[in-house]
Amino acid sequence: MRFETFVAARYLRGKRKTRFISLITFISVAGVSVGVIALIVVMSVMTGFDNALRETIIGNRAHLTVMNRAGLPMTDPDRVIEEVHALSPEVLGAGPIMQIEALLKRDNYTTGAFVLGVDPEREETVTDLPRNLTQEGGRMFGEGNMPGEKEIVLGFRLAHRLAARVGSEIAVMTDKPVVTPFGMRPGNQVFLTVSGISQAKMSDFDNLYAFVDIDTARMLTGRTAVDAIHVKLSDAFLADKVADLIHEKLPYRAETWYESQEAFFEALEQEKVVMFIILVFIVLVAAFNITSTLIMIVMEKQRDIGILRTLGSSSGSILAIFIVEGLFIGLSGTLIGLVLGITLSYYINPVAEVVAWFLGVDLFNSTIYYFDGIPVAIVFSDIVWITISAIILTLVSTLYPAWSATRLNPVDALRYE
Repeated sequence: MRFETFVAARYLRGKRKTRFISLITFISVAGVSVGVIALIVVMSVMTGFDNALRETIIGNRAHLTVMNRAGLPMTDPDRVIEEVHALSPEVLGAGPIMQIEALLKRDNYTTGAFVLGVDPEREETVTDLPRNLTQEGGRMFGEGNMPGEKEIVLGFRLAHRLAARVGSEIAVMTDKPVVTPFGMRPGNQVFLTVSGISQAKMSDFDNLYAFVDIDTARMLTGRTAVDAIHVKLSDAFLADKVADLIHEKLPYRAETWYESQEAFFEALEQEKVVMFIILVFIVLVAAFNITSTLIMIVMEKQRDIGILRTLGSSSGSILAIFIVEGLFIGLSGTLIGLVLGITLSYYINPVAEVVAWFLGVDLFNSTIYYFDGIPVAIVFSDIVWITISAIILTLVSTLYPAWSATRLNPVDALRYE
């Protein structure tokens, strides 16, 4: 194999009758590099978005939601909380939750929302709601606090739509029956004061959700039972284990944070796979360039091939020479792409800022994407798969030119000028 490697290296370094082959060799290396760079950057950014979204969801949603198996409201939430705490040391906090579909009105603007009734003290141990009130977006509307009696916390974008800020008065309308001089009528309207604005950096929470304390929720609905218990664990990824314990030991069912968002995460994973397949086609195009390059080299080196065959080189040896030459091109492009792709991924935010400044546009508006920068996560397994894919495509692209070289008749090859 040393002989074949030596000859392949000489073919790459040696002078050729035309510089055109050298040019397309360079283009082939560059094509593989660009494909690998694109794969690494896109996969790293998509993985970064996936991780960032998981962290945001884990922070804003309970790790477990415990409900009655029959779907009925819970009349004694304190007892359920005690039972869940006693079941596993992984449980760090738990609190009651009530969900209410309501209309919110301020001045002449009305919009639908989900109003969540929570226990403000317990909620601090379950979700990031108290911390979300201190986000920059929340402070734009005034310093906020957790909701007290007849108070409400609005999602960031919900507050935008209502043109509300801390201290504003909001009319909350529910379907609770109201007694009038003319009898019962559906619809209850209560005026609540905005105590804070929450910026959860999750579209549904910031657009659709508002929060009240559990007593205000009971006043809005006219019932005392709660819908479920929200639970926080020491590790969100232990949710399945604790959910199984609850199902086995207690007369309740538990839904994990992942189950509540399963369709969303599956869509993200499928999108990542589709993007990988699409971007592999860039490397595939570069592989066709390698095929074209090797075919031209075979045509140029016909006389050399004839001499090698006359001196006793086997078909396998000729095959190996051109496969090794193609692999030199592919591996060079892959190595360059790996170095540049990983480097670009690490420094993608400064690069994006420079590009945005040059173009005069905001490429990554944090108020739209809910992140302060482009999230990136370089995963070793992704790098391995990208490298393997590039090498396999390169190897396949060498087979036909190498095979065609072995089919040359030595006598005809020696006549080639």
